[in-house]
Amino acid sequence: MSYLHKLLSLSLLLTCLNGWAAAHAANGTAPETRIAGPAAELVVPWPPGGGTDSVARAFAQLAAPFTQHAPVVVNRPGASGAIGFQYALTPAPNSKLAMASAEILLLPLQGIGQVQLGQFEPIAQLTNDPLAITVRADAPWQSIEQWLASAQSAPGLSISTAGVGTTHHMAVISLAQATGALLTSVPYQGTAPAVMGVLSGEVHATIAAYAELAHFVEAGKLRTLAVLAKQRIPAIAQVPTLRELGHDLQWSVWRGLALPKGSAPELVQAWQEVAHRVATSPQFASTLQGLSITPAYLDRQRFSARLQAEERAYRALLPHLKPAQ
Repeated sequence: MSYLHKLLSLSLLLTCLNGWAAAHAANGTAPETRIAGPAAELVVPWPPGGGTDSVARAFAQLAAPFTQHAPVVVNRPGASGAIGFQYALTPAPNSKLAMASAEILLLPLQGIGQVQLGQFEPIAQLTNDPLAITVRADAPWQSIEQWLASAQSAPGLSISTAGVGTTHHMAVISLAQATGALLTSVPYQGTAPAVMGVLSGEVHATIAAYAELAHFVEAGKLRTLAVLAKQRIPAIAQVPTLRELGHDLQWSVWRGLALPKGSAPELVQAWQEVAHRVATSPQFASTLQGLSITPAYLDRQRFSARLQAEERAYRALLPHLKPAQ
């Protein structure tokens, strides 16, 4: 499926979701309004077109019946997500939810931007997808073993990431240290442009969630060599994990919702309920699966526990990582 077809599919799916909400309203089965006031902004710290943006738009559509005014997706890319997270904390008459990702943990630990995890109130995790190493279909490497051999033999093999200090960047550094690969990390402003970097030949490879480039693999333009996960991905069951090669590297892209710390308790509770209703609905699961994104709902308590555990892990890892090459 081409990238254009993927975007058209998302548009069609969102149109169907609008119809679903309208049908419920027409039948008198729409839920009572839980969140009143101006339309909330769902802040995406990345450019349009990426996986986080797609998840945000699907969530906003399905959340509409639970709000007085449908949430509005606002893209604020830059500084590896720091600009968007900072914008989400800016006071406004309406509520702002951040589309949170691991960068909300990583950026402050690396001194990038001024946002701290403690400034946010976790609401729920929505998705989780493992990272994958992918090259152009016409690249000379047919396997991860061949690619690693090239990367280990001489410096200069470039690999694009979603930005400095992102999960993708950290994964590249840990990959280089674990395997001895002499990689040059090339940061972009988000996953979508990072994938375009390998498609255009600007870089030799990219590291991104398979979900965010599956359509290019299916179209025969890219080839995924390995996934950084405990188990293989069913959609590409022929592609090995790095763990199978003796490198137990597990990195994933998760996405969730967070409100600014200090938000009214009733607002926090309301968004928790909306997140649960949306994230556990068949419509949300179907929409994400149509985009090759994996639904993975965690409620506030479990999501908060994951954030705390990952922050501890990152703190332990950072001193052992070399600066980006």
